[in-house]
Amino acid sequence: MSERTEISFDAALMMALRADAQKELDELPTPAQLKERYPDTFRWDARLKAALHKRRPVLKRVLVAAMTLVILTLGALAVSADFRKAVYTMIQKFLPIEMQLTYQVDGEPLERLPDGYSDHYVPDGFEMDDAQKFERAENFLHVYSSKETEESYTVRCSIIQPGQQSLFDNEHTVYETVKVGEADATLGTSASENGDAVYILSWERGGVSNTIMGNTSRDEIMRIAENVF
Repeated sequence: MSERTEISFDAALMMALRADAQKELDELPTPAQLKERYPDTFRWDARLKAALHKRRPVLKRVLVAAMTLVILTLGALAVSADFRKAVYTMIQKFLPIEMQLTYQVDGEPLERLPDGYSDHYVPDGFEMDDAQKFERAENFLHVYSSKETEESYTVRCSIIQPGQQSLFDNEHTVYETVKVGEADATLGTSASENGDAVYILSWERGGVSNTIMGNTSRDEIMRIAENVF
């Protein structure tokens, strides 16, 4: 699948909107300036400070929602993997909510997964659940579990197609950018009901979308990912 790497008009528009909003925020008077202008309102200082601190994230959420609407309307999510990553990063940084994106593919998608494409590493003690797995030409899902540790994880790989969706849950998950080989990946960390860490790792490579999710260790999640090809 071919992908353009140049910055689109919509990406430039997004950056311009962010810069404009930041300029507006920077021009707001500081608490010290407000006090100098209105010396008789010293009792309002705490309220003003609270309002100023609250205003920034509210404006960010409104701004990002507006930018996302523009992007979705103009079809900018079809540009490239680099631009999709920029949008994901923006959402992860500014939106503490659950949000789902649907994007299109630039160019012709793969017709099937590359020959032999699979997860080639299974941690000791883990076994595949044959009842839950499925394998098709365009995607597969493998589910593994360990009876000794009660840990489990899933590997899902599929060709990238128009209409594919990505879900982000910033309310319960903390995201960071990591590397899987040469590919940029997004690693989300959340907590299960018993407090154990749960990881979800997603990345794109060669026209294939890959996701690993489970409550095994972070090191094992990364090792499994390095052996998906």
